[in-house]
Amino acid sequence: MMKTEDPKDLITFSENLKDLLQSNTKLMQSVESDLIDVEILDEIKDIVIYGNAGVYFGKTLRDIKIVIEDDELRKHELYLQYKGPKKLLITTVKLPRSSMHNQEYGCIKDIIETFRQNVIELARYFYELENMDQSCTIMEPVNQSFKDDYRRIFLDDRTWLHVEVTPEGLATNIHLVGVSEQWHNKLQAGLLNWDHDKNIVDNIMTIFDLSQFPQPSSKQLDQHKMDIEENSTENSVVCGICLCSDLPDASGLPLPLCQNPSCGVYYHRSCLYQWLVACAGNRPPAFGVANGGCPTCLQPITCSEKDN
Repeated sequence: MMKTEDPKDLITFSENLKDLLQSNTKLMQSVESDLIDVEILDEIKDIVIYGNAGVYFGKTLRDIKIVIEDDELRKHELYLQYKGPKKLLITTVKLPRSSMHNQEYGCIKDIIETFRQNVIELARYFYELENMDQSCTIMEPVNQSFKDDYRRIFLDDRTWLHVEVTPEGLATNIHLVGVSEQWHNKLQAGLLNWDHDKNIVDNIMTIFDLSQFPQPSSKQLDQHKMDIEENSTENSVVCGICLCSDLPDASGLPLPLCQNPSCGVYYHRSCLYQWLVACAGNRPPAFGVANGGCPTCLQPITCSEKDN
């Protein structure tokens, strides 16, 4: 019953558990110290009754999943952990990292309100990512989600277009992955005429003079997926600077930010930015964009302060 998605069963379960707690002092002390308190159970019941959001228990009562729908009927999941009375922490959310992730909350309603506001503010971000996913062939990430704030779009068998999207839904850090003089010249000329009144897909099509996006062969797609699976099973990708995969105080996995196709070294954006600034004598870079040489292959590389 703890894992059920039937709201009636969840309400019945919470009511029965509450009755047990109130009638058995010893059990109440055990549950409050080891599992969850009565106040949270009442709150969950109210949320389910009034339909503010979907609430589900995980493997234990301390693990809670919240699901809300936005105006476009997208379902957004958020995972919480109950640490004690009036002490709830967000453990996982499939959205870009924000200040809400680092806070401690006193009740689930506060989390839902903050989460819902965050989703509303990301409406343009969702639209731009979905539009790219539907209009283009996305090579990376293989399994797209709203937590991934970038897309790598297939242009030809040697060139992809890397585009990142800010929480406001604006394109940033646009560059080519691979070497192609034809695509490079069009990109450099087109970026100067980027129209912020158009969506990202329309701008890309204008820049490269496309009526439709190129499509890779099924063989190329299959080979790419095989390469990704091999890399994920053999080795987790680590940053070439900090030699770690995850950073506790920063979001995002290492990415192949160097445009030299023979380099192949991945970096956290925050690590690369700090490296380039340090190499420039710790002087603040102009317009928040650090320039320098790739720490591995020494080819020219840039990293924006906005990406951190």
